[in-house]
Amino acid sequence: MERTISSQRTMRRPYSRVTYPVLKAATGGDIDAMTLIQRHYEPYIRSLATVSVYGTSFLNTDLYDRLKTRLILSTLKFKP
Repeated sequence: MERTISSQRTMRRPYSRVTYPVLKAATGGDIDAMTLIQRHYEPYIRSLATVSVYGTSFLNTDLYDRLKTRLILSTLKFKP
């Protein structure tokens, strides 16, 4: 749902965020928390790994796997 402000800017609903307890649990090795984080960032990772060539879009699986691996490593390096 979008609302218009008098200055002609559009306000959008805030994005859902990964909560601190989930992030802390994931850094501690909780597999369910890590899965929740991966599911949260899945659409963003998929959009970054989608490549368009001559009007045809496809998923670059190598890039997709590297981005998912980077997410896991970055999550594990987080200092709570």
